[in-house]
Amino acid sequence: MPTKYLAITIAGAVSLGSYEAGAMYEILDAIRQHNEHPDTIAKGDFIRIDVITGASAGGMTAAILAQKLLFQKDTFVGADGTSSPYQNPLYDAWVKTISLAGLVDTADKPIPEGDPATLSLFSSNLIERIAHDTLLQQDSSGQVPQLGGMHNAVDPQRGIGLGLALTNINGLNYQRKMFDQTPFLYTDFSDQLIRPLAVGDRSLGTWTEIAAAAVGCGAFPFAFRTKDLDRPRADFSDTLEPWPGDPTNHVFTYTDGGVLQNQPLGMAKNLVDQHDNHLGTEQRFYLFVSPSSMKGVQNLSLTEVNVTLLGIAKRLIETYLGQAIYRDWIQAQDVNAQILLLDARAEQLAAALRSKELDAATLNRAAQHVLALMYSTAPSDARRKRESEAEALARLAQQYADEVASLGGPNSTEGMALLRGILTLEMAANLGDRDRMRIYGIVTEDAKLAGAGIFAFIGFFDQAFRDHDYDWGRTVARKLLANPAFNAGGELGPIRFTPAPIRPINASLDGLLLKDIPKSDVKTFKDGVIRRARQIIRDKVPLLLRIPVSLVVTFILEALIDWEFSRATQGVSASKAEQRS
Repeated sequence: MPTKYLAITIAGAVSLGSYEAGAMYEILDAIRQHNEHPDTIAKGDFIRIDVITGASAGGMTAAILAQKLLFQKDTFVGADGTSSPYQNPLYDAWVKTISLAGLVDTADKPIPEGDPATLSLFSSNLIERIAHDTLLQQDSSGQVPQLGGMHNAVDPQRGIGLGLALTNINGLNYQRKMFDQTPFLYTDFSDQLIRPLAVGDRSLGTWTEIAAAAVGCGAFPFAFRTKDLDRPRADFSDTLEPWPGDPTNHVFTYTDGGVLQNQPLGMAKNLVDQHDNHLGTEQRFYLFVSPSSMKGVQNLSLTEVNVTLLGIAKRLIETYLGQAIYRDWIQAQDVNAQILLLDARAEQLAAALRSKELDAATLNRAAQHVLALMYSTAPSDARRKRESEAEALARLAQQYADEVASLGGPNSTEGMALLRGILTLEMAANLGDRDRMRIYGIVTEDAKLAGAGIFAFIGFFDQAFRDHDYDWGRTVARKLLANPAFNAGGELGPIRFTPAPIRPINASLDGLLLKDIPKSDVKTFKDGVIRRARQIIRDKVPLLLRIPVSLVVTFILEALIDWEFSRATQGVSASKAEQRS
């Protein structure tokens, strides 16, 4: 049986990176066991991960996964070679090392000694240290250390295509032509770092760039400071306008990639195309990991008389989330529907040719003329490799091999008429570089998470919250692995593995209410925020006004924080966090 290939996309999550870490550990351990199972070796139905993309917290996790899979498989297993769910790089970074105390431990000093007060509310240096300790360790030769070598989830020929979503706050100017050739400039703030990673390349320079991009990818606005990255011109489209100074490189400033691309499935698809060239789609699968429930936020009770200023502000945030964050997922599903329709039309066309309802020679000549017109007028896009007609026909001959064979093969008049007919339909629908994406989701509900409050920041408050969400991520991943639909014919499963034990999950932390957070955690948060506010006042307020302004700001912040953490949250019930074991 042929090898199956998996592309993974990990969404933004803030502190719920712990949930995603648990889910990814479970998937990775299952694939490890599957690939070393005797039945898998005998049948050859290995599962290989060849693409990983991520946004925000998911981008950080993607970078960690890519390096450890390529060079350090032993970091995911114990000394005896068995599963190690609570001693691995994902657990260490997202559960053990990150902490509220570390995030609020800010020093108003220049970078890198401290965190300048006017740049962020919390410590970006903690994130920098985690990136350094996780991705930038080196051996005696100055390269990324090998700890057991390549993981068996990696294809040694393909390596891993890594993609990190970024938000470029400088903006990138691109040019298009209007109907009269007048140039039209627009600014794009959506950016990405794409790197093909080979199994043998342990260059620390490559990972220094990736570590910096991972920090920028996860720089949640206001909470963490922006990140500068030196980008080569070759990373961008030919339609990008020239930038001033050095024509080959420029330093751009980045914030959280999840602002504009929280679910970079499209990026994963583009990386997949570099491996697959639109072939072998039966062996291609996608995994999408997110703590989001992917539910709508329709509210039909809003009217012109009850939408307040605060209400419209809240609703605009929900509007953005609904319109922007799920964009790639929605587009993928729309393309899947179009491709299923194209497949149906191809079968109808083949049936009509077999029954002589259509004359093959006539269809062939007509399709030739239409295709010549399409290829001569198709707009060029420098961001995509243009496929020639001959290349497209060869690809379609493999994609629709059964239908073509039923008509005498690709060299017969009927077979070529079918291929040219399908290519005409495909180009007309702009599906030439699109393929069906079989996407599995590991998603959940806020009511099952401890760290979902305050824009998913609450998980940073206490390791018990992160442990809860890590284990819940493992649980949700295991539900997917056991799903009969996942294990049906033509799907990624069944995966041959024996699950490692999951610790009992403290249900009292499900859907944790802010009012139930231990007072000691709230005090740590409050003290850190007020201290940071005072640092900003000291830097920006004239000397004579510092004391009164500081007193007023302190009073307001204390009142707001106490109110926020004391009020009940609608629609979610939970026991007090102090009852946790």
